[in-house]
Amino acid sequence: MNFNEWAVVIGGGALGYWLVAVMWPHLRGGRTMSAPLPALVQARLWHDELGVSRDADRDTIEAAYRARLDEHRPERIAQLPAELQEQAHARRMKLELAYDAALRDLEWLRPRTD
Repeated sequence: MNFNEWAVVIGGGALGYWLVAVMWPHLRGGRTMSAPLPALVQARLWHDELGVSRDADRDTIEAAYRARLDEHRPERIAQLPAELQEQAHARRMKLELAYDAALRDLEWLRPRTD
């Protein structure tokens, strides 16, 4: 390969990277990097959110998750005003994120005792 071919390959790679990294999020309507994170992402630690200890086992985590989730079920909050329903929905999403984080912690960060 001569110099011109190498320049085209490197330039094409740089252009492709720029298109994917910079332009693709804008074309899809994504957020800019300087935008603040939503309150949903700025959640507490999963064990605080679920009300269990950090070294709780899977059964304890699932029981706490289901008990807390039951408090915010759509049937239970249907008669509440819209703003309280939105708060309950946000709380439910936080609980789901905390539960997912707990399962990831159980799977990847804790050593298996098998």
